[in-house]
Amino acid sequence: MLYRRLLIEWLVVVIAASLLVTASVRGRWTAPVDNILLDSMTLIRPANADDRIMLVEIDEGSLARIGNWPWPRSVHASALEMAAKARPAAIGYDVLFIEPTAEDGRLAEGLRAAAPVYLPMLPGLPDADGRAATTADQKPPPPISAAAAGLGSVDVNFDDDGVVRRFEPRLNGAVPHLTELLVRRIDPQAYQAHPPAITQIIPFQRPGAFRRVSFDDLQAGRVPDALIRGKVLLFGGIASGFGDRFLVPFSAGTLMSGVELQANMLNALLHGDFYHDVGTPWVLAFSLLPVLLLLLAFLHFGPMTNLRLSLAGLVVVSAASVALLLTIGWWIPPGSALLGLVVVYSLWGWRRLAAVSEFLTAEVVQLQKEPDLVPAAVPASGRGDLVNVETNRLHDVIAQLRALRAFIAEILARLPDAVCVVDDDGAVVMGNIAADRLFGRAVRDQPLLPLLAGIGLGGAAREGEVTLPDGRTLVLSRAAIDGIGTIIRFADITELKAASRAREEALQFLSHDMRAPFSAVIALLQDRTSGDSGAVTADTALRIRQHAGRGLKLADDFVQLARLENARVVAEPVDLAGALAEATDLVWQRARQRNVAIRERIDDDDLWVMGDPALVQRALLNLLGNAVKFAPEGGTVECRIVREGALAACSITGQGPPMPPERARDPFIPFAPGTDAAGEASRGLGLAFVRMAAERQNGSVGYREMPDGMKEFTIRLPLVTDD
Repeated sequence: MLYRRLLIEWLVVVIAASLLVTASVRGRWTAPVDNILLDSMTLIRPANADDRIMLVEIDEGSLARIGNWPWPRSVHASALEMAAKARPAAIGYDVLFIEPTAEDGRLAEGLRAAAPVYLPMLPGLPDADGRAATTADQKPPPPISAAAAGLGSVDVNFDDDGVVRRFEPRLNGAVPHLTELLVRRIDPQAYQAHPPAITQIIPFQRPGAFRRVSFDDLQAGRVPDALIRGKVLLFGGIASGFGDRFLVPFSAGTLMSGVELQANMLNALLHGDFYHDVGTPWVLAFSLLPVLLLLLAFLHFGPMTNLRLSLAGLVVVSAASVALLLTIGWWIPPGSALLGLVVVYSLWGWRRLAAVSEFLTAEVVQLQKEPDLVPAAVPASGRGDLVNVETNRLHDVIAQLRALRAFIAEILARLPDAVCVVDDDGAVVMGNIAADRLFGRAVRDQPLLPLLAGIGLGGAAREGEVTLPDGRTLVLSRAAIDGIGTIIRFADITELKAASRAREEALQFLSHDMRAPFSAVIALLQDRTSGDSGAVTADTALRIRQHAGRGLKLADDFVQLARLENARVVAEPVDLAGALAEATDLVWQRARQRNVAIRERIDDDDLWVMGDPALVQRALLNLLGNAVKFAPEGGTVECRIVREGALAACSITGQGPPMPPERARDPFIPFAPGTDAAGEASRGLGLAFVRMAAERQNGSVGYREMPDGMKEFTIRLPLVTDD
């Protein structure tokens, strides 16, 4: 919705900017700025003043010595005759001789003597429709006109600000300009190469660039002939009493006399150095192009980039206009383009801010209606203008969302199962603490496949139950998230699998091993009761007693093992040698029955361990009882207590039958099959109790096989420390 609104606003700005720039170009709204830039160019690239041009100035000194203006025409004739002696290339006499006088003949003689001499005239002004003249051409009297080499216009073209910047060869009708006549005479090739057909910009010289002499000095013969030989002499007044002074660009001195202005025009004609105004279509294209490019950038870049592009556009447009003028002489006014860039940036910034503000206001209001999962923050101040108020509301909502995000992230991080969020490229974009622990490193921004391969899954993430090389069992499950990726959960069910196996083994034990002796007792009793006498013989009673005792022993071992799993262990100092002696006393009767000798080797009688006295004694009794139980008739069981650093170790060594493979790998696992010396079945519940008792008391167990069928079982418990 916001994008559609912004696109509509953008189209409106495009239309408004295009109309604005077009109106500015056609109405020359930025002419003052353009003129300042144009006038500055002469300071950067002034044209070369032609050495052939020399000004003969009617200055204040000439007026003081010759007399007040107007002078008799004989004075002008004598000056022309003096100049003719030096043989100049041509003379342009910028003095109007309109009214007839008695000295017209004398002036005509001077004109013929100094020929070629070109005189000015005033062309008739066109009517408002440009088709008829309101006044006739004002020419010198016939004697003077006939003696002159040609008559030309000296009118100038004023810009809107009253400054003379441009040269128009046919300003008022078909009368050629005076400087155009001079160029035809002295340099026809230059005229043919650069015919002044259209209005062109004058490259003004700096004040004083042209050579000049005083009219009085020339008339009095004080000017050397060599100085003016072959030159183009331009006669004209510069004294303050003359009215032909024109505003020119500040780089040319601001105020310039008519004769010097004619010199600048003549210099540009001789060298073809005019700057050229391009047509309105080109100016319009030059002005619209950067504005439209900036508008296109607004659709793709952010505010800061757009600001930089806008500033760069101002610099590039100005530099391009200057570069075109200084390199190929084309003048494209940059003002309309600069105006368009400034206005379009401001307009777009306003409309975009308005659209975004309205959108955010609506979204904030809608979001504030949603139920919160975490407590809301303290509302910000509602003072200030509308933007400030809406900004504060947005700040509140962002704080709320940030708190919600932290809340959700904390929940994910603290989940007991490893969870990873994977993007479409297979990279982990989010993971919790359990995932870092599972893979052994931080998983965020890591590719998933190498992580899986690192824990032995071979780079695959198939759903279901998988077993790792270290024995752990995981359940992988996936949940796709549209536009984000996939959530993968790694649930560790190792303990559940172990508990399930233990439950199955316990059920098997209960259903088979514990039922077997009681089934045998029942069978024996049934046999005797079905006989003739019904009496129980001594042999039957002995066998019943053996089966019942075996069942009772299995039941007792099972109950003790199950009870130990959840029992609270209270550790206290225990005399390990004393506990071993008590266990020996308890198995002595059975050892005597089987003629098994028990030998003790105690390296240190004063070894006290931290543990539960009943558990320590029961564990030693199980080890010693198993050794006597599995020992052959007449065998020997050796008991040894030694110190091993911070531990005390009690080892029980004796000879016994070979163990099945399941028991040989770990004799302390419960419910593993085995047989004693008499061939009776054994499930290892006693040894399982020993290991659990040792681990619950911060100890450990060990087993090793020795030559000649000897087997050693060891329990290690921590010694009592001084502190």
